Amino acid sequence: MNWDAISAVAEAVGAAGVIASLLYLAMQVRASTRAPSVESKLATTRMYTDFLVMLVQSPELNDVFLRGRKDINALGRDDYMRFSNLALIAFSFFSAGYFQYSSKTLNDADWYELRAIVKYWLIGKGCRDWWYKLGHLSFDAPFRQFVESEIAELPEARN
Repeated sequence: MNWDAISAVAEAVGAAGVIASLLYLAMQVRASTRAPSVESKLATTRMYTDFLVMLVQSPELNDVFLRGRKDINALGRDDYMRFSNLALIAFSFFSAGYFQYSSKTLNDADWYELRAIVKYWLIGKGCRDWWYKLGHLSFDAPFRQFVESEIAELPEARN
């Protein structure tokens, strides 16, 4: 075997090594960009699950939630404040999810699920009343616009 052949084989092996290294690097970059998305999904799920556990563990609080969602004006002063605080917790969660979606760390499928929860809240007239009276004051303009566009799409809100 002559030196030219050995050199050609060495170059081919070297090129294959570079290609393999680039493929490995691409897989690592892809895996590392997927990690924030997974983390985001877990965080949003944990936040809302914690909220639901709070309602499940307190039938009284759950009752305030259900009555307030239906008609916040029918609540007494203390229950009104409890509902308002529950709504503030929930909408803070929704705002965080909106931010994650806008920042591209929450994917379309996860955003679809979160949006469905937002719509569930907004279907309740008491919740819409809370939003217009108090809730909108606590959030930035992009999130306010999002919530108000969701309200505008509700058949109940158009009447």
